[in-house]
Amino acid sequence: MGPAQFHGIEIKAWAREIAELTLWIGYHQFWREHHDVQPPEPILRDTGTLECRDAVLAYDRVGEDPARSRPDPSPRIRHPVTGALVPDPEAIRHYFTYENARQAEWPRADFIVGNPPYLGTKRMRDGFGDGYVDALRDAYPDVPDSADYVMYWWHRAADEVASGRALRAGLITTNTITQGQNRAVVAAAGEQGAQVAWAVADHPWVDEVDGAAVRVAMTVIARHPPAATLVDVDENAEVIRELRTKRLNADLTMTADVASAVAAPVLANEGLSSFGFMINGAGFILAPDEAARLVAADERHRDVIRLYRNGKDLAARPRGVFIVDFGLRDEEAARAYPVLFDIVRDRVKPFREAKRDPTSHRYWWRFARPREDLREALDGLPRYIATGETARHRMFSFLDAPVAPDHMLVCIASDDAFVLGVLSSSIHVTWALAAGGRLGVGNDPRYNKTRCFDPFPFPDPPKALHARIADVAERLDAHRKAALERDELVTMTGMYNVVEKLRSGAQLTKKEQAVHTLAACGVLKDLHEELDALVAEAYGWEWPQPRDIILERLVALHDERVREEQAGKVRWLRPDYQIRRFAKGAAAPAPELGLPAAAKKSKPTPKPAWPATAVEQIGAIKDALAAEPLTAAEVAARFEGARVDLVRRHVETLALMGEVRAEPGGRYGVLVTVTT
Repeated sequence: MGPAQFHGIEIKAWAREIAELTLWIGYHQFWREHHDVQPPEPILRDTGTLECRDAVLAYDRVGEDPARSRPDPSPRIRHPVTGALVPDPEAIRHYFTYENARQAEWPRADFIVGNPPYLGTKRMRDGFGDGYVDALRDAYPDVPDSADYVMYWWHRAADEVASGRALRAGLITTNTITQGQNRAVVAAAGEQGAQVAWAVADHPWVDEVDGAAVRVAMTVIARHPPAATLVDVDENAEVIRELRTKRLNADLTMTADVASAVAAPVLANEGLSSFGFMINGAGFILAPDEAARLVAADERHRDVIRLYRNGKDLAARPRGVFIVDFGLRDEEAARAYPVLFDIVRDRVKPFREAKRDPTSHRYWWRFARPREDLREALDGLPRYIATGETARHRMFSFLDAPVAPDHMLVCIASDDAFVLGVLSSSIHVTWALAAGGRLGVGNDPRYNKTRCFDPFPFPDPPKALHARIADVAERLDAHRKAALERDELVTMTGMYNVVEKLRSGAQLTKKEQAVHTLAACGVLKDLHEELDALVAEAYGWEWPQPRDIILERLVALHDERVREEQAGKVRWLRPDYQIRRFAKGAAAPAPELGLPAAAKKSKPTPKPAWPATAVEQIGAIKDALAAEPLTAAEVAARFEGARVDLVRRHVETLALMGEVRAEPGGRYGVLVTVTT
């Protein structure tokens, strides 16, 4: 026995040599502790078992495909107008091809251990190039494209264990292994028999390369282990407790299987949640004074200059910045605002031209993700609910409809304070913490709409209790906003830091004492406690309840709601909006709308095509509004191929001409002339 019994793969030559030397040092330390004689010479030899190559991708040859090369987005030259560093349009990011790309072979081993590279899916192309990432994903069809780089190692190790070629595998990965895009790999491996037998789901770590603090997960994989152990550690990496269970869930938890539940959204929440606008260009953002000057210079600029909020605005205090939002306007319509068009052309277009995304490149005057569905869902609402995707404290707030949300905000298209109240309750926050995972050095919770909101089972209380929850939520939202207006020392995070300490009985710092006084944090705590009790009552629960019981009951209720919806009963959160759009495939809408059985079986009437000319389009709009008042989005939904932004422009023009009237809720109706 000796170092030659260890096999390894390392892509860097110097790292391979260090690994070889480390093995020999360990071997000689062991030898001296257990033998009285000198070890065999030479004391350092090449084992021949540590290979220098890529551990996950093998290929025969690297070539280049110039047709698939793209501009290099790295800022490197000065823009002639703004003077800012922008990408050089002549710089190219080459596309390399990997011929006969395939999964790299691993040497046969009884035990696999490793600390693979930590690189998230969003950084892989910058780190390895487009060609490598495309080849890697083609070689691993069973690994989701959204999975982090480290999961290719995890997948391979699990495959070795599942096949019986290895007895155990132990890997250190980032703690994002518990998030949806990565835990799908864990779940798939479990179905093949390779299950996690021991895990630390969240462990502090210092990166060896740059010394940065990160969060990691440690997992040991075995084939059909009889039991599993979950270890919890504190911020000093000291073990707090060890828990044994029959089997761990795919998200490395051992209580209610939230990870499985979140894979099935409930129809009742359909179409209400969305990330905000991904602008992909800081040049869209305007400082308050610049926005004021632009609006003062031309009142029409109000059409496309909007207040802007991002996650920091919600967690701290709003910065008061604005954004140029051309929405879904085509280039001709955007040019109708020449000053703003030129601002975006100078500040955004140079960066967009270097982007890989062809749509972002082509429509450079628009946000990269203008969220047409979100715009439609918000149409006619006076306000909506928003929360930061990543935040230390999970807080939900109402934002006024004109406020443009950043893509790091999750938006809920509802102006119902009842919805705000349920989302702000400890019950929903407990679910969100279990479903959403964590991110970053601060280990802050992430709110992923597809896992935290879409599958969440809302309570369905009587009207009186519904109103009581809404009332407390309104008071909660107003209390916090009044506190922010009262003094600049107050921030949302600061308020909830104080509330957290009030709950635990910890001593407040002097700054926290000041925030406590200015923001009346005791009252804020009282409002949350009142809200928690009411929401628990809406679920029919006693309160308080332990975390595990909350999750078990929510998972059970989620499963019940899914069965209800399959049987035809949908408890729509916003029926006036959702039924028209999402009830097509559901059995529930007909009885809930009071439609006769024959109506349920009849085929839907085909939509008329959207007229080609502006005159015909305006006529079609007036005919639709003659039947009943509608929003622009509702009018567009009645025609095949109609764009909401174009319909809205026509309707606004008709309103200015006095041919239609604006009504509450963003709807428009035709004017009726009475003659005598």
